[in-house]
Amino acid sequence: MISFSRQIAFLCLLLSTSLSANTSKQLQVTFATDANYFPFEYLSDDKQIQGFDIDIAKAICEQANLQCSFEHHRFDGLLLTLPFGRYDAVIAALDITSERLEKVDFSDSYYKVPPVFISKEQLQGKFSLEGKFIGVQANTSNQNYLIKFAKENSYIVPYYSSQAALNDLKQARIDAVFADFAVINNFLSKQEDNSLVISRTEAVFVEQFSKGYGIAVKKNNHVLRDRLNLGLKLIVENGTYAKIFQEYFP
Repeated sequence: MISFSRQIAFLCLLLSTSLSANTSKQLQVTFATDANYFPFEYLSDDKQIQGFDIDIAKAICEQANLQCSFEHHRFDGLLLTLPFGRYDAVIAALDITSERLEKVDFSDSYYKVPPVFISKEQLQGKFSLEGKFIGVQANTSNQNYLIKFAKENSYIVPYYSSQAALNDLKQARIDAVFADFAVINNFLSKQEDNSLVISRTEAVFVEQFSKGYGIAVKKNNHVLRDRLNLGLKLIVENGTYAKIFQEYFP
């Protein structure tokens, strides 16, 4: 498990951007997200968008003098909305990857923990991707990673959501699921039995493939990106980030 202290140390290392952003003028910022990825973003019982990402964004907005609102949008089309100005920013557990950086700009990373494989307990200790049916949420960086690095004779099974893949794993319809640690950890905490376990942490993912989660903005929107980076730096320094992190990942 990645310790909270290491998470904060990583953020402090990354948040070395300039503090020259002018926050005297309030900006209106509309965020797009896909509210189907608990605990990062989800709909509450009264249909309000909530989650770790949302609370982090709200805290950043407060510090950076941004008036922010949030709207739901399908995940596979989120980044396509930015070049046309439909939304100003996207926060949706988005990995900062080289492919995405060709199309949009990102804030500094606000969360960086490797994704993991979860499988049946009997695979523990000798887990291999070879010949396995691996569930993964479709159109995500996790799926792209598997396409590039999974064994040639393994089978990648895309799902609408990680939860759907995990449900199939419980029913033994697939052999493993590849998903973010926080999603897997939350799922395991709700299980009454221990037949499923984390089989492997894919640390190389954040070493070579992703720079962590970031907030996406339109290419060359330096004003908004700098404001977001400043707000993130301030909430790390004043303890707000730690408070939100502990609330969702105690």
